[in-house]
Amino acid sequence: MRTIALYATETMADWEYAYLTTQIARAEEIRPGRFALVLAGDGLAEVSSLGGMPVRPSVDLSDLAGDDSLAALVIPGGDHYDTGHDRLLELIASLLRRGVSVAAICGATFLLARAGLLDRRRHTSNDTAFLQMSGYRGGERYVAEPVVTDDGITTASGVHPVAFTAEVMRLTELYPDDVVAAWERLYTAGEAAAFYELMEATHAWQDA
Repeated sequence: MRTIALYATETMADWEYAYLTTQIARAEEIRPGRFALVLAGDGLAEVSSLGGMPVRPSVDLSDLAGDDSLAALVIPGGDHYDTGHDRLLELIASLLRRGVSVAAICGATFLLARAGLLDRRRHTSNDTAFLQMSGYRGGERYVAEPVVTDDGITTASGVHPVAFTAEVMRLTELYPDDVVAAWERLYTAGEAAAFYELMEATHAWQDA
């Protein structure tokens, strides 16, 4: 079984990870024993999401350092990425050396920029001016797209959690590409045809 870790931190933005956590659970219902969600924190103390929901980490960041089953580390946005999170940054560096995907959305992209991790990678965020406040040097590599992946790091705007979730699902192979594509169309445009495509693709994957 592979794991997808979600960084649990104060003011983590609820809407930016809720699609993903739900899809991990749904995938396990359809094909058990493939993936598990792990909530990882800088310590095990309970934190509060931006919406006031209590979130309790199940593992410490140090537990991920040697986790060979780790498929991706997902970092949601929040209000406190302008300073600190040193242990998280140390872990990110280690995971990138091991080839583990790191996915950051909204405020978490500011953290990566502040650490210099976006200076040489194509990336996106909420806005170029937002990242410029970090003092980073990657402005020429900014791409005005909902989500961008380059050299092990995925970045996304906080207003595009659907595209972000779809990209993480593709990178981890949580679902086949046709299932992900139909899901993304459904939750982006709300097309009825995409719903039926999603059901057909999901059932085909389930029965394969």
